Amino acid sequence: MNSMKNRIMRYLPLLAISLSTMSCSDFLTLKPEYQMNELGFYQNESDFETAVVGLYSGLQSYGQNLIWMNELATDNAVFQLANAETAVTGFDYMNLSATNAYVSTYWSNSYGMISRANGILNRLSNFDFNSKAKMQGECKFIRALAYFQLVQLFGDVSITELEFSSPNQIADYDFSRKPVDQVYQLIIQDLMDAESLLSSEIPENKGKVSIGAVKALLGKVYLTRHEYDKSAEKLKEVIDLNAYSLEQDYGSLFSEGNDDKSESILEIEFASGNLGEGSNFAHHFYPNVINMDVFSGGILGGGRCVPSETLWNTYEEGDLRRDAALGNKLPMKDGTTSDYYFCKKFVDYSATTTSDCGVNFTLLRYADVLLMYAEALNELGKASEALLYINQVRQRAGIGGLHGLSQTALRTALEKERQCELCFEGHRWFDLMRTGRTLEVLNEDFKNRGLAFSVEEYELLLPIPQGQIDIDPDLEQNPGY
Repeated sequence: MNSMKNRIMRYLPLLAISLSTMSCSDFLTLKPEYQMNELGFYQNESDFETAVVGLYSGLQSYGQNLIWMNELATDNAVFQLANAETAVTGFDYMNLSATNAYVSTYWSNSYGMISRANGILNRLSNFDFNSKAKMQGECKFIRALAYFQLVQLFGDVSITELEFSSPNQIADYDFSRKPVDQVYQLIIQDLMDAESLLSSEIPENKGKVSIGAVKALLGKVYLTRHEYDKSAEKLKEVIDLNAYSLEQDYGSLFSEGNDDKSESILEIEFASGNLGEGSNFAHHFYPNVINMDVFSGGILGGGRCVPSETLWNTYEEGDLRRDAALGNKLPMKDGTTSDYYFCKKFVDYSATTTSDCGVNFTLLRYADVLLMYAEALNELGKASEALLYINQVRQRAGIGGLHGLSQTALRTALEKERQCELCFEGHRWFDLMRTGRTLEVLNEDFKNRGLAFSVEEYELLLPIPQGQIDIDPDLEQNPGY
């Protein structure tokens, strides 16, 4: 009995999320209360549109959480607070535990998006209206994105495509962790479905999932799986859409007014104004230095995820991206500067608080597609062709093209190019994992920083949150934790 109770308690949030879109009066008609009211919230197309907007809102947390594992846990970033919380230092020193708050957030936010997507998809099956296919495509994309994050961070994870309408359904369902390959089967199928459901037209609003976003993510998934032929095919389809191009001004991609750029494929939308829709990138990306003169009212940064000296020194001489993305001279109130590194990307200097930035976060953009395509071509033995695509990105950066590189040399060049081009956009950890370079790169960085830390093999996966295991002891922990 206790085992069943624990299972229900563990997964009641999945039920609660599904019910959260109903009005208070809807609950009065439930018999019993936990049952879904088929005639409740989802009555027409407008109701579904509202639910999909709620699904997109989950992407805000997704984007902001990328910085911990994908930036702070890598050679891109460090923290600069003398008394930083353990949850943050755990990533910088790769000393993570199952009780780390951000580890738990990765898990809960991902499953929150999955649960919302499941609820909408299951309800859509009972309706028929003009925008139904579009909504289904959007939901399947976001569900695939959430599972893609989970499987890369945790390995084997629980999967479900169901909407739960009662505790008994939860108790009877098999929530055991499923093998990585099975999770990827769901991810790929969802993206293939989304590809068939969405219009071929690219919307002007880059805050909505489009066919370009689906193809780009599917290309990234195949690249992660080392299915290079499939990855190259899908990424070339994005290029051949002729819907995207590199912005001439690199810095404009990450500053105020960056909505719907020609390079943007999918954005996570934020809005300042203390409405609860702002991002906290400025809080994390800027140092916490008394008398700094950056934000109005003398507001300080949080110093939790600021650029490393390693990243600063990675850029080639004359690379326009460095000064557009990073700074090393912090303005002070007395007119001087102090030697601190800071990230300029996605920082809204007009915001009244550093946790209320209105700059959109770019989840997928064309430069990423070009570099992924070059990587896939290189792994297919087409280094000379791959150079054409990496050189497009380098040309925009104001640095010379690469020529005559071997496959091995081009792998190194692509790793460096992605680091410079995409820093603080949530790619670095996944890039190193995909290429099998995580241990070598990060342990060398610890050594160069004079730190007695290291990354061990088991730490390439995050621990399953302890709170989940406490509720369901049958949920196996990843080895080493």
